[in-house]
Amino acid sequence: MKLLISILILFVSVSIFSQTPSKTLPTAKELLEMDLDKTYPIIETLTKEESKELISQIRKEVKNEFKQADHFYFLISHLEEIQAIEKEQARLRSLLWVLGLGFVLFFAFLTYIFFSQRRAIRDINQMLEK
Repeated sequence: MKLLISILILFVSVSIFSQTPSKTLPTAKELLEMDLDKTYPIIETLTKEESKELISQIRKEVKNEFKQADHFYFLISHLEEIQAIEKEQARLRSLLWVLGLGFVLFFAFLTYIFFSQRRAIRDINQMLEK
């Protein structure tokens, strides 16, 4: 019984100490009014859900002042996605060249080993015939 209670206390203490304190996110208005140098560290620590929430808040704030903000937002996000896709395609092309070169070098190495073994076997057979 004492073992069970001590294990229960251990689990409770571990769960209490392992809880991370919740960080307070700035509101969209605060984020828009902040200097860019101060916003980068905040943005880098955001999770996916937090960033989605901030995006929707920023879009609401901007839409109050500029009615066509959604059009610009979607246009810019689409153009950035196109740029990201093109960069990824260039990386994949480079990776394809590296894989192709690796395959050619490996095939050349295997060919060299095959012919050198044949030559070695031929030399051994000639030595045994003498």
